[in-house]
Amino acid sequence: MVKVYGRPAEEVTNLLRQSKVTIDVVGIGNMGLPVAVSFAKEGAKVIGVRTRQDVVDRINQGECPFIGEPQIPELLQKMVKAGKLRATTDGVEAARESDVVIILVPLLVDELGKEDYSIIRSAARQVGKGLEKGHLVITSTTMPPGATEKIVRPILEEESGLVAGKDFGLAHSPERLMVGRVVRNLYRFPKVVGGLDKASCEAAAGVYGVFGEVLQTSSLLAAELAKVFEGTFRDVNIAYANFLAKLCEPLGVDAWEVIHAANKDTGEHCMIHRPSSGVGGHCIPVYPWFLINKAKELGVDATLLRQARHINDTMPQHTVDLVIRCLNAQGKPVKGSRIGLLGLSFRSDVKETRFASSLIIREILSEYQPEAILAHDPHFSKDEIRKLGFTPATLAEILDAECVILIAAHKTYRESLAKLKKIKNRLVDTTNLLSDALWKVGKIQL
Repeated sequence: MVKVYGRPAEEVTNLLRQSKVTIDVVGIGNMGLPVAVSFAKEGAKVIGVRTRQDVVDRINQGECPFIGEPQIPELLQKMVKAGKLRATTDGVEAARESDVVIILVPLLVDELGKEDYSIIRSAARQVGKGLEKGHLVITSTTMPPGATEKIVRPILEEESGLVAGKDFGLAHSPERLMVGRVVRNLYRFPKVVGGLDKASCEAAAGVYGVFGEVLQTSSLLAAELAKVFEGTFRDVNIAYANFLAKLCEPLGVDAWEVIHAANKDTGEHCMIHRPSSGVGGHCIPVYPWFLINKAKELGVDATLLRQARHINDTMPQHTVDLVIRCLNAQGKPVKGSRIGLLGLSFRSDVKETRFASSLIIREILSEYQPEAILAHDPHFSKDEIRKLGFTPATLAEILDAECVILIAAHKTYRESLAKLKKIKNRLVDTTNLLSDALWKVGKIQL
């Protein structure tokens, strides 16, 4: 075992590249697996932990259980074959065999925005049981400020009998990643790290130094806040874009055109995001609640963040309102009509429905008693589409519906522009893929 804690960053980076460092990545899901594979590629020996045995078996066979992540299927197969990466369900033994433990499991919130730390606590308990002197533990899950020290640290110390900042290092490095772009972002964006003490921060900087630039912050708290600030900024920005879209529709102006003009060559002071049918994914809909809840605890007014959440949460209903107007323009009601959705994912070219607007839109549309709510998404099987509550259909069947909603501009649809143009009078485009669609978020037919 290499005692990483207490070593300077450059030395840790060199040891990792020399394959003398073993990293335990706890939570090899959509984010964790690409991270694990990337560390293996850079020289580390990697053990990935996942609770599902079937997923572990597939990974150990070199089979990638996730789609939409460039480079990973090939790299995974290569790293497994070379003996550089393996998966297990035994989190205790994985921690015991490692020098560095990276915790990258989900932190969920309930319907009221309250954090659920159950998965984090479970992971910390397993890691704690396998912890030894000299270990470095890095939380990478995006969490509310203070969670690493207040939630994770006590569990690690209780289970191990060791003291953080003395016997083992404790740091935080938020994953600045995005589904479908994990590998690219690992090397593209500077890694932010913060530690319980200077030695923890230095060692963590060495671990992530294999990917490029590392920014060391002054504390765990500062590192935790960095990613939450970033994600919440995007939520507020998207809310502003959605507000502009709603404003432009009755004006008969194309919000997408105006936003493009406002942003043109002014990246330093104007970077308005794009309107949408709603904000999905496991990040942006969640992170604002970390700040909202912390603000309430500290007596700070969080009206801005709450209003942004409200605006973004209303976009699925706004999309349905456009569907109603589109059908009424054809002299048809929603009741008895066939409505088709193109794309179920929360954004293009990924397979992810967490907080996806498509699911909320389906629920709202169901209340109007349409004949059928059809769906097509090249990333989902017919059975998966059916389990999500839709009637699976071919692209041709979708295009034949009385109204079609474009939710995610997957490559398949980008390559079908000619077909979409033929139905532009009954297409509700939430992505601006078809700029001259008569009904789209941000520009409608008056």
